[in-house]
Order: sequence, then C-alpha cells, then structure tokens
Amino acid sequence: MKTAIERPRSIWLALGVVVFYVLCAWGLGNLLGGLASEDDPLAEFSLGHFIPLAVAIGGILLFLRWTRWGADVWRERPTPTLTPRRWWLIAIPVLAVAIPVIEMFDVPWAERSLGLLIVLALGTLMVGFGEELAIRGVLLTAVRARFGEFSVFLITCFVFALAHIPGYLFIDLPPFIIAFNVIALMSAGATYYWIRRVTGRIWVAMIVHALTDWVLYVGDADGPPSASVPVQHAPADDSGVSGLAYIEILLMVLLAISVISVIRESRRDKRNALSDAPGR
Repeated sequence: MKTAIERPRSIWLALGVVVFYVLCAWGLGNLLGGLASEDDPLAEFSLGHFIPLAVAIGGILLFLRWTRWGADVWRERPTPTLTPRRWWLIAIPVLAVAIPVIEMFDVPWAERSLGLLIVLALGTLMVGFGEELAIRGVLLTAVRARFGEFSVFLITCFVFALAHIPGYLFIDLPPFIIAFNVIALMSAGATYYWIRRVTGRIWVAMIVHALTDWVLYVGDADGPPSASVPVQHAPADDSGVSGLAYIEILLMVLLAISVISVIRESRRDKRNALSDAPGR
C-alpha cells in the first residue's frame, strides 16, 4: 500500500490558496449576487455567499487533502501551556467575544426577521470558516515552516487585510475609509491569530470571526453586502466614551503588547534552535 507523502509547505502555494478564496468569495460572490433583484437583499446575500463560499471551502479542503499538511493546520499547542505561559493573552479572546455580545444590545431585533437572522448566521459561519482556514490555517502553517513566529504574525495579519481591499475598491469606498478598514482588519487579524494560539484550535477563531461578522451584518442599517466584504465605518466625533469603547481600547493595548511578546518569542525560539544545533 502506497503511503501518502506530505508536500512541501510552500508559502507561494498558500498564497495561491488565499487568492483562490478571494476570487471565489469576492469575484464569484459579486457575480452571483448581482443576479438577484436589488429589492431582495436576502436572495442577493444568499447567492453571493452560499455558492461561492462552498466552492472556496471545498477547494481548500481538497488542497489540504492533496498536500497532506496534517493537523498543524487545525490545531497547535495553546500558548498558556508554553514557557513562559503568558496567561494574560487569554484576555484577548475574552474581549474579542465581549465586543460583539455587547453590540447585540444595539441591534433592532424587532426589525429583523427570523429568516434573515438564520441566513446571515449561515453565511457568516461560512465566511468565518473559509477565511480562517485560508489565513490562520493554510497560510499560517506554510509561513511557520519557513520563518519565526513574528513573521507568521505579521504576514497573516497583513494578508488578511490585503485580501479585503478588492472588495472595498469594487464598492467604491473613499480612500480614508479603506485605510481605516485596513487598520481595523489588521487588528482583527491579530485578534484571530491570538484566539487560535491561546485556545490551540482554529475552530474557536472561526466561531468568533463568524459571530463578529453576524452582529455587524445584523446591525447594519444598509443591510448585508452581496459578497463577503464587511465594512467598518470610521467613528464619528463623540464627546462621550461608551463602555464598549473602553473594551475596544483595552483590546488594542493588549494587541500592541502582544507584538512585543511575539517578538520575544521569536528570539527565544531562535536561541533555542541555535543551542540545539549539532556541534554546539
């Protein structure tokens, strides 16, 4: 019986997977979503999400079957079990969940039909699964095989933000809104990176990602987008600061500190690799 051979963990192959996902989620999503009537946002959302994302996710799963990249794509050792344990990183996933939960209180639930809520939940669940599998699964695994953890952190955050730009250009957003969204998406990418690492499971990041997008779509007065392009609008000037704003600021502070933490982790890993090298 022939044994399946794992193919090299190529970053270029992984980036190809990300491009494939973007072409399906954004390109095919907009194409199919445009077939629906503008007066039927539910049909537009369904056509723009369910078929394109099914194609994208199915393609990525076939890619993983072909490459045999293994369980590293799906799970890893949780950071609280490493040395040093860095228990404070647990606060990042906790705050990431708290933000959409608090935002739920501002959603006009009475104006949202049960059918809309279910369709948006299914669509955003597919978005969370697909984007996390492509970025924090395939790409993260490939980059980690070649570079240190700080590079993994930077590249996955940057590619995650970059992958959304075609959708923003398509809907003709002003440059300052695009810039704001890129910064927000890099912060979101850092958050999902730590959710995966703290819990050791990519599916947790998938669920938090889906929950965040679902609350964003449900609460958007303009309705959900036809394809997978969540948009955050720059905040207006406000003399008061809400409790949610304090949580978001705290999360940003922790993410900034986490950059220092992952840099130090990369240095520790490099020193350990050198000390374990033959002849030393």
